[in-house]
Amino acid sequence: LRRQRQMCIRDRLIIMRYLVFILSFTLLNINISNGSEKWGNDSLRSVLESRTIRANENGFLVFDVLTPRTEIKDLFAFPAHPAFDSLLTPEKKAEIRRAIEARCDEIGKDSLLTADLFYVMRPYFDWLHHIDPHFRIWESMPIGGTKRDFRRINKSMKCPAFNVVVINDTVVINRSIDPLFMKGDMLLSVNGIPVSRMLPYAYEDRYNRLDLLMRYYYFSYPTSNYTIRLIRNGSAFTVNTSGEATDKAVFDLDISESMDNNIRRYKNARCGYIAIPKFFPNNDRLFKLLRSSIRQFKTDGCTSVILDLRKNQGGSGHNFDKILSIFIDKPTIPYLKNQRLKVSEETLQDYDFLTTDSLGKVVEIPRQYVTTRITLDPACYVGDMKYYVLMSKDTGSIAASFCNILQFNDAASLVGEPLLHNALKYGEEINGEALLPTLLIPTSISTVEFDEYTCAVDGVLMPDIVIPYVARDYLSGRDAMLDKLLEIIESNPIN
Repeated sequence: LRRQRQMCIRDRLIIMRYLVFILSFTLLNINISNGSEKWGNDSLRSVLESRTIRANENGFLVFDVLTPRTEIKDLFAFPAHPAFDSLLTPEKKAEIRRAIEARCDEIGKDSLLTADLFYVMRPYFDWLHHIDPHFRIWESMPIGGTKRDFRRINKSMKCPAFNVVVINDTVVINRSIDPLFMKGDMLLSVNGIPVSRMLPYAYEDRYNRLDLLMRYYYFSYPTSNYTIRLIRNGSAFTVNTSGEATDKAVFDLDISESMDNNIRRYKNARCGYIAIPKFFPNNDRLFKLLRSSIRQFKTDGCTSVILDLRKNQGGSGHNFDKILSIFIDKPTIPYLKNQRLKVSEETLQDYDFLTTDSLGKVVEIPRQYVTTRITLDPACYVGDMKYYVLMSKDTGSIAASFCNILQFNDAASLVGEPLLHNALKYGEEINGEALLPTLLIPTSISTVEFDEYTCAVDGVLMPDIVIPYVARDYLSGRDAMLDKLLEIIESNPIN
């Protein structure tokens, strides 16, 4: 049933995109026939000239959509979310509108293209993201071609073969598979555009990719030629690169990270290290790998283990009870106090107690459907070890719950920076529909509200050992947070 609903959602999105295509084509004709006077200083013709991209030998025109400023007074509504209706009060709505109007005045345009629209709507989208970190608005795939065209584009478009860590307005290369770039390089500009100028057009993720930052800034696929200005070891210089095919670069970076000695031992600190980049649909292998590695660390004389979840945005809760059993020596542990659900067409079939009479309401889920306690397996426990969990504001979803459960049960010390507000509170996401007449689309909307047992303060899970991200500490190419934690462990040895 869930797959059927997802297929229906995809079908609706396809129809919506074709409708937007017709609208955008109409706007294009109006603009070309009437000249730039129609939209004042926003000539769509000049924008389209810069957004014609090549897919093999065929030209592919990316159509954008102009949204007159007068049409963005009303905020987009998201009634499927359990907290949206109650939290968007008239006072909050007026406050957000004032912030949006200020950004419109700052840009000084009478109509906005997709990238501009995302920027001016950031006060609203940031508020939504603050309510629920799952809540994201994305610029939908540019329209104007077939699926085959898109596949050709994905194969032909290129991007720099590195990813980055973003610290305030500083962007530092975090991993590179291109020898032209090194970990620790600080990016200054790309094709003449300061990287710091791109950041306000994207979400404030800690770990990111340059091509995604450019996608938000331009609302187009990245170019195939890059002139990148950067600083290395205090010296500024320029690198020209054509990059690699985007799909291949992303895949190779993931492989590089998974092969990068993610299980290792630090002899001086008598400490083992395990990176957990995600939780999988089937966590059998992860469970076996974690338990066998920790037992080997113990055999090798280690007294501590670092679990690195800084890049772990979540995944599946499969075998979550067995994984927790490795670290917690208890028969059962508390998990949820209660759980609430926003009843909609998408969630109506999730539980047999729901009826159409409940549509639009937020309802308490009966206790028999709520996981109030988690039963653990004592045979899986590995004792006599001190655990540290590295986390960042990118640690989310089930990974955030993992951190929370270990802290609440005194099974580990959390290290790093606080998680995002309400990282534990929402989940069970659905895809949203296109926000017509724009090309914005909500990629995830939570439908369930969870109330976990937690030590979080005002919805924010705090680390036991605070190690903030400081830009200058990452310019050496080393992992500053990990280095600091190892220093702490070495200075406080466990007998």
